[in-house]
Amino acid sequence: MFNLFYFFFCALVISTFAAPMTDSLIMNIFTTEEEANAELRAAGMTQASIDGLDALAKRFSSEFPLVKSDKEATDSYISKYRTDAEKFIKSMPENDQTIYNNYLKKHELA
Repeated sequence: MFNLFYFFFCALVISTFAAPMTDSLIMNIFTTEEEANAELRAAGMTQASIDGLDALAKRFSSEFPLVKSDKEATDSYISKYRTDAEKFIKSMPENDQTIYNNYLKKHELA
């Protein structure tokens, strides 16, 4: 099972880097991919880190729908995805990690 942080992390990843959503309420809460990328870039995050976060988001949005109907598969997928996401985030330059953590805090996701 995963905790609240990972739920918010996944929500951030999906909403921030996936294609823009049509639900106006959700769109008011989350930014579009372009806005998120621009904000991270303006904060000084490297393009490699932005691209990596984008790849993680696209991976999640394409793979999660395949397992979401099965609780065991969902739990297994979330666990593996979380591990991969944590590894990627830890591999980002220290400054990018700080920018990422500040972004999460700013958007009340951490």
